[in-house]
Amino acid sequence: MEEILALLIQLVLEVGLQIFGSIGFDFATESRRKRDEKSEGDGCGWLIAFAVFGAICGGLSLIFAPKLILPILGLRIANLLISPLIAGGLSYLVARYVWSARGSSPTHHFWRGFCFALAFGLIRFAYAHR
Repeated sequence: MEEILALLIQLVLEVGLQIFGSIGFDFATESRRKRDEKSEGDGCGWLIAFAVFGAICGGLSLIFAPKLILPILGLRIANLLISPLIAGGLSYLVARYVWSARGSSPTHHFWRGFCFALAFGLIRFAYAHR
């Protein structure tokens, strides 16, 4: 029972921070774009930038929460695999249904959120203490 509760708390804390962090960075980068610019010319620069921002946020999260909530390695690996998919999917959905009225294209939003959450999770996975 404790493991299920720990999994839910970990999911809410890490996925929530990853989602709001990636959506915040996504909003900041997309709001500066003019409506007549095409998003196909973005390249991989933004993906690398989002991965770097995610790693920085993951490192900063170690200052405030250095200990792991999930005690089992299998749950930590599952969190590492599932969190980027959820963050990327929600970033895509927000871009599609909320920002589409402003003329924004949700094409690259999934990958931006995915890269942010993956880098965040990798830093937490590698450097958090038990």
